[in-house]
Amino acid sequence: MTGRAEGEAPGPAWPAAALGPAGAAQGAASGAAEGDAPAGALDAARGEARGAAPGGALDPERGDARGAAPGGALDAPAGVARGWQRPMAWPGPVGRPARPHWWSAQPAPPAGPLTAARAYAEILIVFGAFFAAGIVAGGETLAGRYPAQRGSWAVFGPEAVQEIAICVLAVLVVVLLSARRGITPRMLGIGWPRRADGRPGAAQSLRIAAWAVAALGVGGTVTAELAGRHHLVQPVHQDYGYFIFTMAASLAAGVVEELVVLAFVVTTLRQARRPLAEILVVAILLRCSYHDYYGLGVAGIAIWAAVFIWLFLRTGSVLPMLVVHVLWDMSIYAGERWDVALVLRAYTIGLLYLAAAVTWLAGMLGGRGRGGVLPPGPDPGPVQPP
Repeated sequence: MTGRAEGEAPGPAWPAAALGPAGAAQGAASGAAEGDAPAGALDAARGEARGAAPGGALDPERGDARGAAPGGALDAPAGVARGWQRPMAWPGPVGRPARPHWWSAQPAPPAGPLTAARAYAEILIVFGAFFAAGIVAGGETLAGRYPAQRGSWAVFGPEAVQEIAICVLAVLVVVLLSARRGITPRMLGIGWPRRADGRPGAAQSLRIAAWAVAALGVGGTVTAELAGRHHLVQPVHQDYGYFIFTMAASLAAGVVEELVVLAFVVTTLRQARRPLAEILVVAILLRCSYHDYYGLGVAGIAIWAAVFIWLFLRTGSVLPMLVVHVLWDMSIYAGERWDVALVLRAYTIGLLYLAAAVTWLAGMLGGRGRGGVLPPGPDPGPVQPP
């Protein structure tokens, strides 16, 4: 059984589960069609095609073809009809006219469905592996029982190397585990936002970064007002060894948090077809859990976490938020040592807002960057059954 209609040239076989519900119907009691499939029928492990719909319309939510090529020929990932136009690249452009509204979310990545039980199991295991210790340490800090860090290059040097190693491990775990479910790195958001012509958009990335910086600023202000004396414990004497460690820790915070708590959690729950409200609540609670050392100040964390989730849903890209998170944390630690670092951060933020405003205005006046339909692009890769 090849998953091809009669008369098709030989091609790679795709599991029936990867063809989506529109690519296969109920078959015989054994779930398999036997013999040659008539025109408009699919010889696959789960039954036969219901017929050919005009144009092989693409389901924007699941990425499976509702129709088929003449003769019902299906020979590509996610039910893409051979001989017909390949599906649009994911994610699409941001805002109108590609989306109903400028704030609208992207459709879910075109991958096979996932059970909620498996989705939550993977999320809790991965999240616990990277953040369980931080939750416990945060609770001890909140109770005033966590000791201040102390040491020199001999201590902070190896710890800095460990932070870098955690970054690499997080990338590998998230990418490889998601790949087993048919989720590519691009579906995880590891790529820049797209312009209307399908190419990476620098102007869009600048504007997303401006949103992220604004969210961090508002959330940080709320945290500072509500946290009171609750904050991370800092060493009394901060030498350059500790400074190098904080730079590595800032890199780890941005990479691990945004890949695991944002990209992995949101993408996994969307693949499980969970409601957006549920995804928002779960992702915010997970983000707040390891910031528990702020006490009531965790409300500020929830503010910028919610904005980050919206930006990710809207653009399908995690990179602008990841870069902003890393640089934001680095600037905080650098500002504790040198006042000039705070001045440079203020000027950089001002230039970012200026660039975002100019590119937005240019797009409005020139009719650019307003979305559109992407040209046909390569399909996102094989969709493996969960």
